[in-house]
Amino acid sequence: MFSSGVVAEILGAALFMAVTGALIGWLLRKVTRIGLLPSYALGIAVMTFVGAALYVFSQDGAVDYLSAWIRQAIGGVVGFLILYATSRRSVSKT
Repeated sequence: MFSSGVVAEILGAALFMAVTGALIGWLLRKVTRIGLLPSYALGIAVMTFVGAALYVFSQDGAVDYLSAWIRQAIGGVVGFLILYATSRRSVSKT
């Protein structure tokens, strides 16, 4: 179904999205009053478009933007799951 190259690109995109999405999320939390997980989601959403543009630019236009965005979006979902699994959420003790 997927070649090993596509899987490697998606895993690389997931790592890129997790790191840069967390960075943008941190910046959003410093500027606005937004929660941890929504800031991660917004950061990753922004970075899917930026990451796809960077990917197309690095391939000298050999890849179309839509397919690059789809790979970055899949990586963004995986990256968000990584951030969600590793985030320090407060647990209510009721």
